[in-house]
Amino acid sequence: MTFPVARCARDGFRRAAANLARRRRRTDELERPTTIGPMNLTTQVLASGLAAGAVYGVVAIGHSIIYRLTGIVHFAFGDLVGLSIFATLLFAAGTAPITQTSVSWTRFAPALLGGLSVCIVAGVATYVVAVEPYLARGSTVGWVAATAAIAFAIRAALGAFFTRPSYVFPDPIPFRNLGSGGFVHVLGASFQVRTLFVVAVGAALALLAQWALERTRFGRGLQAIASDVESARIVGVPVEWLTAAAFGLAGAVAALAAVAAAPGAPFDVRGGTLLGVKGLVAALAVGFGSPWRAFVAGIGLGILEAAIGGFSIGGATLGPSYREVIPLALALLLLAVRPMRSALRAAE
Repeated sequence: MTFPVARCARDGFRRAAANLARRRRRTDELERPTTIGPMNLTTQVLASGLAAGAVYGVVAIGHSIIYRLTGIVHFAFGDLVGLSIFATLLFAAGTAPITQTSVSWTRFAPALLGGLSVCIVAGVATYVVAVEPYLARGSTVGWVAATAAIAFAIRAALGAFFTRPSYVFPDPIPFRNLGSGGFVHVLGASFQVRTLFVVAVGAALALLAQWALERTRFGRGLQAIASDVESARIVGVPVEWLTAAAFGLAGAVAALAAVAAAPGAPFDVRGGTLLGVKGLVAALAVGFGSPWRAFVAGIGLGILEAAIGGFSIGGATLGPSYREVIPLALALLLLAVRPMRSALRAAE
């Protein structure tokens, strides 16, 4: 004979045990590692690599234009891009922490114009003060030291004003309302809608730079300077003025691409330096060639960088930490190999 109280207790224990077993199965399913198929991983790598590579490509265009005009490597170029980003942030919201939705388009547009203006003025001043005097004297050590000093000065100034480890950049375009909270799903991979926007902006800026160099009077003047500066000066081309303007405009174009990508992830004061280095790697890879070739090289570098952090070979994965090391190693390798190639061609 089973008493009612005992029967109730027994039934209660059975229900509790069944519920506990169901919760454990559900927890095991949630904690079980998910595997990403090769096609999904490839799509994810391409999406993230294209977005980052578009920015690297536009920065590479600036490096290529500056090198072809003056024969120098602008070591402060990336920091000037970072200066423009933080100047835009300063004009839009100050140095206080903000969210992506706290700045409206009516406040962001004037702030963006102000940030780009700061970049143009700083770029022109860099050429006039730190590059042209040393080029006139033929002092390679002079312009290398001067541009490096400007890079350190910009980084120190930004660090003094923006003391937080990283900053969220405002996003006045409501990409978060598109797709699933701002994300789209393609072939099992998820990426931000902004990724497509960044790639489109980068490609448009590359095409604009190519068109400006080939179809405008300003661009033809720059091509004349790049071909033979003395001949351009003889026929009346304003060499110093055009070169100074190119320094400013190249930085503004690169900054515009960086601003388009900035809301996608937190940004810190060292971000501009990394953009400059990676853009330099892409420019070196194509021998400081045409804008479109530099842009394509930047795309390739972005995809390579994403693949380093995502793919595994033989069970071994390099991991995200190598994404910063390998581009630097490539830059050093290209800088070492290119003079050797020039020497071999001269010997032939």
